[in-house]
Amino acid sequence: MRQRIGYRRDFWLMIVIGSVLVILVILLGLSFFKAISDAETKSKREFLRKQTELAATEIEIEIDRFEVNASSLIKYLEDEDLDQDDFRDEFTIAVRRVFNNYPRLIDTVWVDLQDSTIYLTQTDRNDFIRDFAVGQIPTKADRDFIFTVEGNGLGFKLTFSLDPVRFTKDFVTHYYLNKGGSKLLMLGEKMENLDPGLDASMLEIDEASLKRIKDDVEIGVIGIYEIDWEKEPDSGSGILVQYPFNLGEFYDNAALLFMVESDSITGGIYSTYLFLFSGFVFLLMGTVVFFTLSLQNNLESQKLLKESAEEISELFDQQNLLLKELRGFVFFHDHKGRITQVSDEVEEVLGHPKSEFLDAISSEGEHIDVLNVKSLVKSALSQNKSFIDVEYDFHKPDGTKVHLRIFEKLVFDEEGGFKGGLGICTDITSQFQSNQELIESGKRLQNLIDNIPDIIFIYDNKGRVLETHARDQKFLKSVNRSLIGDYLFDLIPKKQREQTQFAFNLARKTEQIQTVDLKIDLGQENQYFEVRFFPLDRKRMMSISKDITSQRIWEKGLVDAMNAADQASRAKSEFLANMSHEIRTPMNGLLGIIDLLDQTSLDEEQLQYLDIIKNSGNSLLSIIKDILDYSKIEAGKIEVNSIVFSPAEELDKQVQIFYGLAQKKGVILTTTHGAGTSELMEGDVEKINQVILNLVGNAVKFTSRGGTVSVKLDIENISGDINYLQCSVKDSGIGIPKEEIAKLTDPFYQVESSSSRSYQGTGLGLAIAKKIVELMGGELTISSEFGEGAVFAFSVILKKAKFVKEYPSSELPKRTNWNGMAAEYPAQILLAEDNDLNLQLMTLMLDQLGYDFEVAKNGLEVLGLVKAKEFDMILMDVQMPLLNGLEASKKIRALGEKGEIFIIGLSANVFDEDQRKAAEAGMDDYLTKPIRLISLAEKIKEYSLKSASKKVE
Repeated sequence: MRQRIGYRRDFWLMIVIGSVLVILVILLGLSFFKAISDAETKSKREFLRKQTELAATEIEIEIDRFEVNASSLIKYLEDEDLDQDDFRDEFTIAVRRVFNNYPRLIDTVWVDLQDSTIYLTQTDRNDFIRDFAVGQIPTKADRDFIFTVEGNGLGFKLTFSLDPVRFTKDFVTHYYLNKGGSKLLMLGEKMENLDPGLDASMLEIDEASLKRIKDDVEIGVIGIYEIDWEKEPDSGSGILVQYPFNLGEFYDNAALLFMVESDSITGGIYSTYLFLFSGFVFLLMGTVVFFTLSLQNNLESQKLLKESAEEISELFDQQNLLLKELRGFVFFHDHKGRITQVSDEVEEVLGHPKSEFLDAISSEGEHIDVLNVKSLVKSALSQNKSFIDVEYDFHKPDGTKVHLRIFEKLVFDEEGGFKGGLGICTDITSQFQSNQELIESGKRLQNLIDNIPDIIFIYDNKGRVLETHARDQKFLKSVNRSLIGDYLFDLIPKKQREQTQFAFNLARKTEQIQTVDLKIDLGQENQYFEVRFFPLDRKRMMSISKDITSQRIWEKGLVDAMNAADQASRAKSEFLANMSHEIRTPMNGLLGIIDLLDQTSLDEEQLQYLDIIKNSGNSLLSIIKDILDYSKIEAGKIEVNSIVFSPAEELDKQVQIFYGLAQKKGVILTTTHGAGTSELMEGDVEKINQVILNLVGNAVKFTSRGGTVSVKLDIENISGDINYLQCSVKDSGIGIPKEEIAKLTDPFYQVESSSSRSYQGTGLGLAIAKKIVELMGGELTISSEFGEGAVFAFSVILKKAKFVKEYPSSELPKRTNWNGMAAEYPAQILLAEDNDLNLQLMTLMLDQLGYDFEVAKNGLEVLGLVKAKEFDMILMDVQMPLLNGLEASKKIRALGEKGEIFIIGLSANVFDEDQRKAAEAGMDDYLTKPIRLISLAEKIKEYSLKSASKKVE
């Protein structure tokens, strides 16, 4: 123990000392390198500054010398002794000398000779050109770098076009920078690249440093900067020196910039230093590691010896524990079959003491299990086998039946002689029972699969068929061969492969059932299958295909029946619409004549007769309206149009209509408003009023004299702005038998249907009310006792109005006699009507109102009259020959100013869709037949006022 502790102490001491030594050496080397690097960086900065300063100063001196030499050229032109030859030769030589003294600085020289202009320039091949100039001499407004020299009033002038960038680039070539360095020239805000080579990349400086440089150049301050740079394809950090200078008189805001990379400063010998220092450090660390590993291996050897001893001990313990867990025992026997050793677990496994087991084996007894084992050993020896493996049932002394497994290894010597065997006997009762249950479960599953009426396929993950199961072999026999090994997608019609493959892959990916419907052609007939794909395990997929051919046939029949029903419904709706149009045409004449008669002087008896005719006509019109409303509901053409209204105010208006009838019958009619019913709501007020009129009208009609009818209105908030409007109508009338209540909302149903019934009606009112209420998200309920009255209640969903729009009150006066109104509300009217009866009626009505008018019997005549004359309004029948009213309205609107006429449609078509078509065609308003005199008069008055207002504007 002490020796082990000593080894550990030496081990950790060596690690600590070695680590400290390595750290100290690294710190010393880094400090030394830092000092050298800082000194070199400082030296390099100073050198770079001096290089930049020297280059900028020399460029500035060269530019000054150029300006002096350029100014001296003017003297040649002003010399009195200068003749034509001297000017052509000496002056040209002098100019060329200036070009050569300042290579690549001068681009072109223009000479203004008063009567002409010449230019001199030198090409890249050193060819010197002198020629007459055409055009104006450039100025500083034309080019960036212009230098001008003027004489002493004699009119001569020299203009130099310069290229300072090219000159500077050549000039600074002799100033060497480290590898990776860059040279730049800043002219105002513009940076020029001075690096040699035509394809040299431009150095890009980070934004912050570039701003500082520009600020320093602007105020003329020398600067040294630490910058980040990019120069494709490289980037890094560096030191940049900026030196401002003047480019003579032609440019005074320039700066020269030299930059070297930071990495190049510490290159060369410093890299060698770092390499040698790193090698020394690694060598030192290797020495420490070597000694550390030596100590560690020594400790590991000692630890391994200890662990080996412990493992051997633990192995024996685990063997015993394993035998107990396996419910088994180990035995050894010699070549004569005598047991030489057996573990103590034998009693727990066999139920016999260890001594009985040894006696049974060693004696010459006739124990059946012992004889079986011995016979198996002999059989294995005769067959040259090296082991035996057998399972059998064994009965313990207490009668318990167990299933045992004996595995024995037979041992032979080097000559092949049998020496004995060692074996293990284990109680595998639970495993045996589990296997038996698994086998039974497999049989049950197979039996289930065999009796499933559907077709089952098993595939691999690529869709290759592995197994098929089908109780009804009709489909498989139709293929006439085995499908094992085929791919599923090759067995399916091409049009269905894509969707099948998508479902197959999706089921594999999501591990959820995916279903597709397939149509398989079996020659004379087609079969339809509903196929469900799902994963069987990680490597296999399964499908169950159900024959749905009969279901498809039934569905097709159902669809045909639905189509036939829809067609019948449409035919019924079209029939009712046509019948409405045909009935309303004579009704138009009947009710129109009644209105005309009502405006004449009649005696009391005639008024009584006229009142009977009017009531009969109104009743007939109401019946037609009910039939059409129910037809629209059945055809799905009814729409909900929401507007803002006050429920309490609308209820009072509708109930007011029945006050006269109630008083005449002696019925007390009352209304009750709940809290919140006076607030403004959004909903289809026309349909709500239609339901209220129906329910209140029925209540008054079926309540006898002295009875009561009470109408109650409430609002219930559901959530936020959503509310339930609840309205109930209670009467003390005749009541309804309970067995008849459920039938009341059936169309055309009447409780009293005999020819002598007391109350007349179509039986559609409650059916329409129920459909309207359900369309608006509500419910119609009826409760009654025969002879004790009834309660009709409905509820609809309304939304609370968020804002209120003020609607102006009607300007139309409430008058009873419209005779001669043309004098008060004049208008030029065009009547478009092809039906003789309707034309006759409209003529009588307009004559009674006092209007003169033109008549057109088709749309083409309407267009001709509109183009030829001026009209204020057109009363336009919708259905006319040659060109109907809708098409005529569209063509009138296309006439421009001539077509700005008020158009009022006249039609027996009362559906919302018909009115919408009229508005889309350009009609301003719409009157449905039968047309009443009052309605016609009000429309004419309204558009007469609008026409007059339009003319004033």
